[in-house]
Order: sequence, then structure tokens, then C-alpha cells
Amino acid sequence: MTEDEMTVDYQISENVLEAIVRGALEGEKRARIRAGGALGRSRGVDVDVDEQSCRVSVHLDGQLGEDLVEVGMLAQERISRSLSRMTGLAVATVDVTFDGVFPVSHNDQ
Repeated sequence: MTEDEMTVDYQISENVLEAIVRGALEGEKRARIRAGGALGRSRGVDVDVDEQSCRVSVHLDGQLGEDLVEVGMLAQERISRSLSRMTGLAVATVDVTFDGVFPVSHNDQ
């Protein structure tokens, strides 16, 4: 079989995709992924894969006083770049929903 004829068949688990999204936002002080909702049913991250593309929905809490539009756009860029680079998938959309805010920590000042 030549290199041109070789096909690669693989799957990436939902847990791995979710971990990539979480890793993309690691260290971001102005936003954090929303912790579980009522009864812990929500993980804050949902990644749907269709063929060679994916759609991401992420629920965040933003830091009080920050420009949430700017923070949301940064989150979209980081998530899209990380998923594309690590999986080869095209990222069709990254939908960001801010569900809450959190106060500035004294350690962050």
C-alpha cells in the first residue's frame, strides 16, 4: 500500500474533545468554564462532531468588570485553534454563552 492509498480511520472520544476545550482556556483568569448546573447535569462543554467538522458549545462565567465580548471572542479563537491543531477537524462554530460572573480575586490584582 502506498502512502497515497493509505487511509487512516480513527475516532476521538467526547471526553478527549472536552479536555481539549478545557485545556484551551486553562490559565485564562477572565473566564472559567461553568461548573455543573442543577444536579450536576451540565458539564459546561458540548462538542458535536459530524464527518470532519465539529461544533462547540461552551458555557462560561466571566470575571466581573471584564469586557465579556472580548473575552468570548478570545475563548472562541483559542478553542477553535486547539481543536483544529490537535484533531485535524474543521471547527464550524464555537458558541459561547456567559451564564454568570465571578468577583475579582485578591490574588489576581
